Amino acid sequence: MKEEIIIMSALIVLSGFIAIELGFTTAIAELLAGMFIREFVSLRDVETIRVLADLGILTLMYVAGLEIDLDQLERRFKPSFVIGFSSFIFPFLLVFGLVHHVMGMTIRQSILISIALSTTSIALVYPILKQEGEMTDDKRMILSAAMITDLLSMAALGVFFTKNPELIIFLILGLFVFAKIFPFLGRRIFRYYRGNVAEFEFKIILLLILAVAVVSEKAGFESAIIAFLMGMITSEIVVQHENLEIKLRGIVFGFFAPIFFFWVGLSISIWDMINNLWFLSLFLIVCFSAKYIGTYLASRLFVPEKSGYIASLFNSRLSLGIVAAVFGYEFDIFGLEVYSAIIGAVILSSLLSAILCRAKLWVY
Repeated sequence: MKEEIIIMSALIVLSGFIAIELGFTTAIAELLAGMFIREFVSLRDVETIRVLADLGILTLMYVAGLEIDLDQLERRFKPSFVIGFSSFIFPFLLVFGLVHHVMGMTIRQSILISIALSTTSIALVYPILKQEGEMTDDKRMILSAAMITDLLSMAALGVFFTKNPELIIFLILGLFVFAKIFPFLGRRIFRYYRGNVAEFEFKIILLLILAVAVVSEKAGFESAIIAFLMGMITSEIVVQHENLEIKLRGIVFGFFAPIFFFWVGLSISIWDMINNLWFLSLFLIVCFSAKYIGTYLASRLFVPEKSGYIASLFNSRLSLGIVAAVFGYEFDIFGLEVYSAIIGAVILSSLLSAILCRAKLWVY
């Protein structure tokens, strides 16, 4: 395992240098590094990498949640919701029409494929926005809209495929209670232990994130979404403690998040995607164009000068799209050819999104 960790660490650092020089988000470079090592290096034991990657997506989503100003979200809820809803429903309906009515797949298969190809990954959107400078009001609105898209995707996945719908209800109620209690207790606890050598506040945050993973798994709900919501709930208190926020961001962006993106790449076979190029191309064209059009039209109503940029950015699919694809494959809802095509479309749409955002090839 020592060799695997050393190889992974070296490639993550190297991919970071390359990404900075080429002007891409490091997340994409780390993902490609994982795909490269899968094909050319034999890793015997990757369980430790998988565990660290699970922590990576949780901590990344939590820190992304810290960026959401709830007061501002309330003030700009309408544009966030309209853009987020449009970004989800356009590709969902068009992909569903393609796979069910044209390709003849079952309702269950069609719904799951549509969900997988309609997502927007906050795990990619957030680093891209962050790399472009300080988080402005418009950027927070964009992040909130991406959250709406992800929540709709997760809600659809939960409604159609969860085994424990009653547990999801309890989970949502629990989050509501936590949102009411934490600001009152957290503000007093964090103020009392502020600057303590034992880093008590930091330990509380890590405990909350780990608790999210356990409870979400029991409920059959995507833990990354709950981690994001937890970040939103605790944001007001954490942001007030500047040193704590700096420590959190350092350990997430310097350690956990790169391992998550590397792991995603490690789980993808280039040859499986090549062997199913027809499915992949069809999925990519439909899902990318549908999401671009849906997001662009909605964005024109509120931020017309950035509508092309938002439409390109929201084509960043990753974590939830892959989760939905893995779910369908592991539970025999569809076979390897469809699974590989979905994964390929998710990866390529994210790469194309990054290229368009970086090159500023937006349509106004």
